[in-house]
Amino acid sequence: DPDRDGVPESVVAAREAGIRVVMITGDYLKTAIAIARNVNILQPQDDEQVSAVDCACLRPDGTYLPNERMDLLTSSVRV
Repeated sequence: DPDRDGVPESVVAAREAGIRVVMITGDYLKTAIAIARNVNILQPQDDEQVSAVDCACLRPDGTYLPNERMDLLTSSVRV
């Protein structure tokens, strides 16, 4: 699907207002990264290895990570 009109500008405006913008999606990780770059959620300087994760890493052995580890992981994730 194409990006919706105004989304890239809205993401920039939110960031400039001090809002941390994240994207949660059911898309494949590479697709999610491409979308996030198109709409300014991921910026050129962002490291995809740190800023984008597959939700499977939140429950590596079938159970969710403890809250402390979840908070640490999600503090730097945008996608």
